[in-house]
Amino acid sequence: MKEFKCKLCEKTYNNYNSLSTHANRTHKLERRQFYVDYYLNGVWPVCGCGCGERTKWSHSDKKFREFAGVGHLNKIRNNWGHNRKSIEKSAETRRKQYANGERKTWCDGLKKENTPSLQSAAKKLSERYTPDIRDKYSERMSRMRKNGTVPTLYREKSSRWKGGVSSIQGISRSDKKLYDEWKYPILVRDGFKCIKCNNTKDLHIHHDKDNFCEIVKKVMTLDDYDKIDNFEIKKLISDKVVDYHIKNKVSGITLCKKCHGQIHPSLNF
Repeated sequence: MKEFKCKLCEKTYNNYNSLSTHANRTHKLERRQFYVDYYLNGVWPVCGCGCGERTKWSHSDKKFREFAGVGHLNKIRNNWGHNRKSIEKSAETRRKQYANGERKTWCDGLKKENTPSLQSAAKKLSERYTPDIRDKYSERMSRMRKNGTVPTLYREKSSRWKGGVSSIQGISRSDKKLYDEWKYPILVRDGFKCIKCNNTKDLHIHHDKDNFCEIVKKVMTLDDYDKIDNFEIKKLISDKVVDYHIKNKVSGITLCKKCHGQIHPSLNF
């Protein structure tokens, strides 16, 4: 008769069920850990989608699940998720819906300062996404972009495309005339210190009413969009942006780098 020996105390039993009961009652070994130690030679199973995440134990089936969750299963068996044309068409549809107001984000118009649900969500996210988890997520996304699982959409194909005005912003923000006639007067008015924390280092001028991107769009013509890749055109648009700030006395406030980053957490100041 075949005997099954406990790895913790070396007692023997004539079947795995008896050994499992002994391990659970005597050594407080959970069923899933017993399964890993005695059936899988100590190797914990990982998700079948290739993400590397451990799978969960199914008490009803008394074995580990094949995938870490439904979303992981869809990566393998959901054809839509791997259909590049469908993904691009979906992104185009969402852009149109956001533009005409048909689609809005769930937190549209809400502010964390006076919305308990946003405060709670922010706290949970900060506790959940530790630096190690962020690094693992970043590595996984990089791998999925390289193998084509998550396509990288550029320019007009991206749902975040705003007409190619980001480089124009860079040219405008570094313009000497903008500093001399718009930024500097604001710095003088605010005493060369952050109006929130009184810090005097790494000062920025924040647009507290007008959005910089919207100002760029205001001064651009349809012809400008057609020639957006031309640096000379970008420089002409930048000059218009600078003149708009000065002529219209665009509202701005002085913030330090840290306080400015709290308003724009997604930007790398």
